[in-house]
Amino acid sequence: MFSQFDISELKAALYEAAEEIKKLQSEALISSKTSVVDLVTSADLKSEEILINRIQKIFPQDGIISEESEPINENSNRIWVIDPLDGTVNYANNIPQVAITILLIEDNNPIQSIVLDIYRDHIYEGYKDYGAFKDGIKLLLSKNTEMKKALVATGFPYDRVINAQQYILTFETILKNSGGIRRYGSAALDVCWVADNKFDAYYEFFIKPWDTLGASLILHEAGGHVEDETERFPSMQSNLIIASNSSIHKEFKELVLNNISQDLKTKLF
Repeated sequence: MFSQFDISELKAALYEAAEEIKKLQSEALISSKTSVVDLVTSADLKSEEILINRIQKIFPQDGIISEESEPINENSNRIWVIDPLDGTVNYANNIPQVAITILLIEDNNPIQSIVLDIYRDHIYEGYKDYGAFKDGIKLLLSKNTEMKKALVATGFPYDRVINAQQYILTFETILKNSGGIRRYGSAALDVCWVADNKFDAYYEFFIKPWDTLGASLILHEAGGHVEDETERFPSMQSNLIIASNSSIHKEFKELVLNNISQDLKTKLF
């Protein structure tokens, strides 16, 4: 259906990477990156290798930014952004909430993205000005809810080990003003699940662009709203993501932006 888009050339590699991730489940080697809660596995690295090799073979002039490697051709006007395994902590603990994300940015604009829900075998796609799709079927936001009934997803930065208190004010505010909060562990799938009418909203501080930028395009094309701390569509430099359906976005955004601790504000802006 989407063979006219460049990203379709990477689907075979995407599924190959997913199969390798599943195959390595019982034997993946785990190590820490920036902290004891920031993990990388051999499956992350193998998935990344497959995807980078495929991109370099088909699009040798394009740039690549991937979670586990140094940037490649980062000054190109076409950049592929990869998260080879989103939900590494879930994966390391046999929790089947894991995804792969591929995003194409052209002239600083996200234009094509795919998020593969590895263990449920659902594929989410977003194409700028063309729409969002789940397993080839068009996604359209249809939930219409009140903020007090909204189901909100979130996550916490790795620096929570030493800065947990900075995130409490926002969390407590959303908890008091919503129907509930869920923390599943794959940011890409959290945002896709807003587009898929499962969650009503999602927010997270200091999430990396490879985690949510591709999913943000999918949500936007499904009719949702995604903004960062500047109240614009997220970019590679964003420090905060605020995503929701149309019925609650204004109220949800205000709850997040008006309830950030002072210490956290100095890092965000």
